[in-house]
Amino acid sequence: MTRISRNPLGVFLHEMTAAGDEFAALCTRLAGQEAPAATFPINVWQDENAVYLEGDLPDVNRDTLEVTVTGGDKLSIRAERAKSADVEGVTWLRQERPVGKFARVLGLPTLVDTEKVEASYVNGVLKVTLPKVAAVKPRLVPIKTE
Repeated sequence: MTRISRNPLGVFLHEMTAAGDEFAALCTRLAGQEAPAATFPINVWQDENAVYLEGDLPDVNRDTLEVTVTGGDKLSIRAERAKSADVEGVTWLRQERPVGKFARVLGLPTLVDTEKVEASYVNGVLKVTLPKVAAVKPRLVPIKTE
């Protein structure tokens, strides 16, 4: 069995962010304001050549999906899931699938080549490859001898 190691600080920060998001949503509801756009789960990783992202957006129409890279170091993803048809005469026990607009804006850890960014959307999974600019890739410097 393969074990995925996780950075304990990253797990802690994720949990703190989730708690902060829940608190902010509660305050928004109590203040009678409109809720902000829903988010969706993502995985982000990098190697020496690129930054990669996978995001789960099931049941989102491709026509509402928008991926934008700004300034070479900021990625924005926006989408919208249509509301399900209203069902008459039922009592909802749980409604966890958000509808409406979704948005994520991420600061990237390095500059990326905006002209070479690629995105695909298959079976509800958005995949984005963001190639790093050549200036930030590691380069082995040859050592000359006389």
